[in-house]
Amino acid sequence: MQERTKIYQLTYQMENVSGQVTINGFVITEMDGKVGNGTAALNPWLIGENELKAEVTKADPSNPAQFISGVSVKERGDIMSTTDTGSLFSLELKNQDFGANGKATAAKKFKSTLDFKRHLSEAGQAKESDILAYAQKVYALFAKKNVEEILPEAEVRINDYSRAFGGVDMKTELRRYLTEELFKAKLNALNPAALRAVAVGPNKTIWHVFNGRDELIKAKSPDGSTFEMPVYIGLLDGKLKVVR
Repeated sequence: MQERTKIYQLTYQMENVSGQVTINGFVITEMDGKVGNGTAALNPWLIGENELKAEVTKADPSNPAQFISGVSVKERGDIMSTTDTGSLFSLELKNQDFGANGKATAAKKFKSTLDFKRHLSEAGQAKESDILAYAQKVYALFAKKNVEEILPEAEVRINDYSRAFGGVDMKTELRRYLTEELFKAKLNALNPAALRAVAVGPNKTIWHVFNGRDELIKAKSPDGSTFEMPVYIGLLDGKLKVVR
């Protein structure tokens, strides 16, 4: 009987905090000061030896703040509650943990059986100018709605996501998403002057590309809904690729 896929799941609950949670230097979730909770799957961002980090600030300095997060290892199909504090580990920042400046940080290192360091922490050093030029090439493929040229550029991402979630056919899923959803919406215009790349990841060798304040690929459908596809670029074996 085939072993079920392990899902490394982040859960968090927040009250009066703004900030972000990162895994190995990649932003997993951002918080806006409201009371709430959420979950996120960490699988595609794991590198074997991992670090989860929460960097938060009191949204309203005059009120108490609290942040609780944790990581659980589940199997596909298991029910996950947003109030879980983490079967693998948990992090908690209480009101007294916030300093005089209203800021607090918590971090935890952990091991995972999933390991994508080959593509995330071992990517080569690339010039920002080369990243931006490649990003414009990628954008042009989306503008032409050329799915058969997009898929090879995203091969690393496709293969890693398929492995991360237990052999799911991510190539078919991505093709369906592009042709049935994203390509039916109006792609935001590219502003080359506002194009920017932010170095992220374990060794700051992966680049998250933005079109101004928006993701490189963002589109709006006639009904007003939006579609976004974050683009992370890395240098692998001498070639730039969309790694996430």
